[in-house]
Amino acid sequence: MMQRLKTLAVVSLTSTALAACTSLDQDAQSSASAGTDAQSTPSATVDGATLPAFFVDWTERALNSRWYVSNHDTKNGQWASEWRSKNVIALPNGLNLKMTSKAPVNGTWPWAGAEIQYRRRLGFGEYQMIVRAAEGSGLTSGFFTYTGPYYGTETNEIDVKFVGKSPNEVQFNAHSGRLNAGLMKYPLDFDTTKNFALYSFIWAPDRITWYVNGEFAHEVTADNFNIPQEPSILFANVYQARNKEWVGEPNFEDGATASYRCMSYRPLDDSSSRTCADVYDSYITGE
Repeated sequence: MMQRLKTLAVVSLTSTALAACTSLDQDAQSSASAGTDAQSTPSATVDGATLPAFFVDWTERALNSRWYVSNHDTKNGQWASEWRSKNVIALPNGLNLKMTSKAPVNGTWPWAGAEIQYRRRLGFGEYQMIVRAAEGSGLTSGFFTYTGPYYGTETNEIDVKFVGKSPNEVQFNAHSGRLNAGLMKYPLDFDTTKNFALYSFIWAPDRITWYVNGEFAHEVTADNFNIPQEPSILFANVYQARNKEWVGEPNFEDGATASYRCMSYRPLDDSSSRTCADVYDSYITGE
């Protein structure tokens, strides 16, 4: 099980402007391709074996070739914005996924969001991220695992999402085929758009368990939900959603940003590989 943290404190985003900027590396830039209705994606394959753990501290490195950057228009689907690779920016404070305005032409949207995908499919295990959500009604940001008809499978998804109109909550859900586990709106005692915090879930064959700052938040089990079994792709993104009842009327600033400081994954049988919890603890204690 996941290491419990020593504290529930969150890391406040520094008010000092960070001018230094590192561009996406060339591998990530060249992998982004244009698309229209369908989700562009790397050619991820299922090995049939559990992939090894990975750990990325985005305050120390930029994207590399393990990550795919979405860069296409979205005429269909739940999005009311396009994807643009230029909106994925590595800064000293982490990996930043931005919303930017654009001139709408040929039926495209007036806004563009940002999205990254891990190039290999992952399965059962522990997923962690340290993130500060994007601010503003109409926006959603977060991370999730997903595979579906575009990839030749049924829909399977596990979500950790933030809705800009409700900055004092995080939302959890899971989808299997045409069913979903039921949206869980988990209240928080801090503003997710002003503070970094650690969000995670453990995906097992018979249950999915979500945590906030190392503390149990929510769980669904095979007793009442068909737990996803298909290895999936890990995403992180920020976008304007079409469903205004869910995300609210659009009211956000050009440049609204979701910032990620760390991402990690380790299989269920791995209790020693480094995770974001280790880095988060060091942020709090200063050690």
